[in-house]
Amino acid sequence: MIAMKWLKWCLSLVLFGVLIYSFLPLLGELKQAAKLFLTARWIWLLVAIFIQFLSYVCLTWLNVLALEPFNGKIGFWNLAAVLTSMAFIQIAIPSAGISGAALRIRLLGRFDYTAEDSLFSLVVESLYEFVALVLLGSLGVVVLLRSHNLSIQAIIVFLLLGVVGFLIIRYYWRLLQDHERSRISVAKLVFLWNRIGGRFRRLELGDMLERLTAFQNNLTEYDDVPVWKFVFATSGKVILDVATLGAAFRLFGFTIPLGTLFVGYGLILAVGGLATLPGGIGMADAYIPVLFSWFGIPGAVALTAGLVYRLVAYWLVRFIGFFSWQYLERRY
Repeated sequence: MIAMKWLKWCLSLVLFGVLIYSFLPLLGELKQAAKLFLTARWIWLLVAIFIQFLSYVCLTWLNVLALEPFNGKIGFWNLAAVLTSMAFIQIAIPSAGISGAALRIRLLGRFDYTAEDSLFSLVVESLYEFVALVLLGSLGVVVLLRSHNLSIQAIIVFLLLGVVGFLIIRYYWRLLQDHERSRISVAKLVFLWNRIGGRFRRLELGDMLERLTAFQNNLTEYDDVPVWKFVFATSGKVILDVATLGAAFRLFGFTIPLGTLFVGYGLILAVGGLATLPGGIGMADAYIPVLFSWFGIPGAVALTAGLVYRLVAYWLVRFIGFFSWQYLERRY
C-alpha cells in the first residue's frame, strides 16, 4: 500500500509537470476564450445538464441492479441521493474513496442493507463501469484509426494498453471462479503483506479466506439478474456522460469528432484516477483543454468547453450531493 501511494504521488508529479508545460501555451487563448461566452448557444447548457441527469439515472439503475440480490429495500430516488451524497463526501473528506464507501454503508444501512451488501454492490458497479470505459476507449481508437488521426506510436500504445487490460480482467475473473486457486492466491498475499507491512497491521488468514468465500458466494447471487440490464445501464451512464462533454463543445459552436470525444473522455478519467486528490481536482480540470488541444481542437474552445463540462458533470453533482446528504440524514 505504501509503495502504491508513493507510485501515485510520483505519477501525479509527472502529470503536473506535463500539465504546466502544456498549459502555458493556452494562457494566450484566455482572452479569446472569454469572448466565446458572449456568442455561446446557451440552450446547449440546458441540454448538457439534462443529459447529465439522464446519465445519473442510468448510474442509479446500475446500483439498483447491483443491490437487487440483497434483502434491503430502497427507493430509486433515495438511492440516487445516496450516490450524489457519496460524490460530495469524497471531496469534503479526501480519503481515496474510503469516505464515500463509509457513507454508502451508513446510508444504505438505514434501508436494511448490511455493510457487505453495500461494499460488494459498489465493487460490482465499479467493475461494470471499468469494462464499459475500456470498450468505449477502444471504440474511440477504432474511429480515430479509420480517420487516420493517430500516429503509429499512439496506435502501439493503445493496442498494448488494450491487450494488457483485457488479460488482467480475464485472469482475475477466472481466478475468482476457481475457489482453490483463489484461496492459494489470498494465502500468498496475506503472507507477503504480513512479512512486509505486518508491523503496521497484520492480516489474519482465516478472516481473509472467510471474506473471499463470502465474495464468491455473492457472485452467485447475480445469476438471476440478466446481464443485459447491467450492460445497458452501464453503457447508458458512460455514453451519456460522453454526450455531456460533446454538448459542452456544442455550446461554443464546435462539433468534436466522435473518436476524439471517446478517447479524450477516457484520458480525462485516467488523469483523474492518477491524480492524488479525489476526482482529480484541479489536475483533471486543467488537463481537459490540454488533452483536446493535443487532438487539434482550438485552444479557446478547449478551455471554455472543459470548464463547462467540469461544472456540469462534476461540481454540480457534488453541490447537489451536499443537500442530498442533509436530506437523507434528517429524513432517515
